[in-house]
Amino acid sequence: MLELIVDTTSIAKEGKFAELDGWVHTLNRVRGVHIVMLYVCCGELRLPWGFKIWRGKGTPSPQDLALRLIQQLPQDIFSRSRQLHFLGDAGFSSVKLLKGLSDLGLKFTVGIRSNRRTTRGEKLCKLACQELRVELTGLEGLDVWMYWIWLPGATTPQQRFIITNDRRTAPSVRATGRRRWKIEALFKTLKSRFAFGKFGQKTKLGVLRYLCLSLAAFLLCHFE
Repeated sequence: MLELIVDTTSIAKEGKFAELDGWVHTLNRVRGVHIVMLYVCCGELRLPWGFKIWRGKGTPSPQDLALRLIQQLPQDIFSRSRQLHFLGDAGFSSVKLLKGLSDLGLKFTVGIRSNRRTTRGEKLCKLACQELRVELTGLEGLDVWMYWIWLPGATTPQQRFIITNDRRTAPSVRATGRRRWKIEALFKTLKSRFAFGKFGQKTKLGVLRYLCLSLAAFLLCHFE
């Protein structure tokens, strides 16, 4: 299986940066540069494939940028017999993104908010059983199945919901969903070992050069 994992990471910035106009915004209460990254994993091979910078409200959303990253993959990847599977958290469950993935013929497993409604008006958190075929508002005609997990280690039990267009058993879906955390490990490694979030450049070109240098250093160490 070739896993296509996307997520957003934020690089906090304080102060004013005139030459970074349009790149410094507040997202999820963090002010800085916000990067949507595509991570391609196949067995032990792990490649940070590409990234895009979110430009703020009124511009393509992180979900739109994620879809563009997927669409810009080489066509050879889509034509191979190897199974492709998209993984993302609840921030990447927009109608446009899921429809785009379906149009590309991709299987997906993504988190989803508990208050999303079915075409019958029911909230997902009110459904009583797993491996249930549901039709979500805005995704009419797209077959998806709903599952849930309980987060371990929480003081109070926390339930998280997952949908997929590839019907499987609940344990299999949970195991697939856990592999999304590979990209969180990537962000932690990039920031702690390759200074991904510590650049001092004040121009857009300088920022891009520094981010690419961090990714190149990661890849060289990975292949070595």
